[in-house]
Amino acid sequence: MKIGIIGLGKMGQNHLNELAKNPHFKINALLDLYQNSNLRQFDNIFFNNLDEFIKQNNDIIIIATPTNSHLDIAKKVLNSAKALLIEKPLALNLAQIEELKQIAQNKKIAVGFCERFNPAVLALKQNLKDEKIISINIQRFSPYPQRINDVGILHDLAVHDLDLIRFLSQKNITKAKIIKRFTQDENRESESILACELEGIIASLHQSWNCSLKLRKIHLITEKHFFEANLADFKLLKDGKEIQVEKSSPLFNEHQALLNLINNKEHFLANIDDAYEVQKILEEEN
Repeated sequence: MKIGIIGLGKMGQNHLNELAKNPHFKINALLDLYQNSNLRQFDNIFFNNLDEFIKQNNDIIIIATPTNSHLDIAKKVLNSAKALLIEKPLALNLAQIEELKQIAQNKKIAVGFCERFNPAVLALKQNLKDEKIISINIQRFSPYPQRINDVGILHDLAVHDLDLIRFLSQKNITKAKIIKRFTQDENRESESILACELEGIIASLHQSWNCSLKLRKIHLITEKHFFEANLADFKLLKDGKEIQVEKSSPLFNEHQALLNLINNKEHFLANIDDAYEVQKILEEEN
């Protein structure tokens, strides 16, 4: 499957590195305004002109550029590939998501909520098949990331957690309250806590860029069991006992799901509607 990547920042290069190891894909074209030294091996397929990139007949295109460019780029490449994967957040606001949905009817567009494909999350979801969820708690802490300069922690990290509670529960968020703090930058929040209700399930989500340690955990209570998923170490505990997790890269799993999307097979990829539901919570509470 021929794949092209637009945007070779950190996330774009993460996709590139993972795809280079995957025999199911051929890296067909790369597009960025600048080519740094570690991409010299791709000189023959590197472009800085979108029109030339489009001519390369990509089967799949990944858009990993800054959020404010997603809509314009998607409009231009929509009809040049079998499927698009657009990194999260999908767009700047609900209006842009609605516009994309209108022009992308009957098109295969996935949104890059890659935490769905974390091995610990996949194992947790598998173990929830016969469970009735009571509550979900997610913590996501790290030092302040210098690479982020276009969005705050809500659009960078909380979107993952809002998507995860919908993904794990298979229910919609009916109520939400957001508290946020600006400690590093007066224009971008660096700490947030969200309290949510999902058709009877309660969830608490805490994101921080003010922590010296990295922590990514899910605590989930059902009527019968207590689960703890460590998203950093790909580990899952059920009532304190470790459950075997098939360890693989979340991006590898996401890329395999793209193949299923193209071949009309079952996949766990987020779509435009999922991104809309997440963005709706952020806009209603701000």
